[in-house]
Amino acid sequence: MNIVEKEALKFNSNRGFYKSARTLESLKSNLTTKLYDFNRDRDKLDFLKILREKTVEEKIEHAKTCTGCSFDETRNIALFAIDQEIDDINQFYSYEPKTQDEFSVEEESKLHNKLNDILDKLEKQGFGQQIIFEEIEDLKNHFNLGKKNWFQLLKGKVVDLTLKKVLDKTIVQEIYNQLSDGFEQVVKMIE
Repeated sequence: MNIVEKEALKFNSNRGFYKSARTLESLKSNLTTKLYDFNRDRDKLDFLKILREKTVEEKIEHAKTCTGCSFDETRNIALFAIDQEIDDINQFYSYEPKTQDEFSVEEESKLHNKLNDILDKLEKQGFGQQIIFEEIEDLKNHFNLGKKNWFQLLKGKVVDLTLKKVLDKTIVQEIYNQLSDGFEQVVKMIE
């Protein structure tokens, strides 16, 4: 468990978030004050995600025995405040891979061409389903994820195509091998 997770659980468990807060203003104030502890947007989003999950869990658990208290109303206001913070951060947050993980223009171009070649081959072999086309086109739009995350996305997509029985496992393996050619170091990191 990392520091952000520990802080989220502590903030939720000692009821610091809900202690004397019953209004949107007081809940939002408590939350905003706590978020100042984190500089990175990614940490804030992780903190909020955990806090949101715990709030929903508590709400469900409490509903099993509740006879009509303000617990549910306070949690609904808290969820509203959490969701607002998440939306506010997401508005300006964009993932940026580390420099060594970024694709060069040349690498992007090569992968783009390989993806086009794969589409052509699959169509010639009679695999012209829309789902295959959409999945491969989607890969072309995500080079900004960085090498490691892009290859994880690729792996997920080809496994999904296999599970849906859209493509045979041998064809999927061939696609993966063709695309990962030249990126062996990255592929080793995710396997």
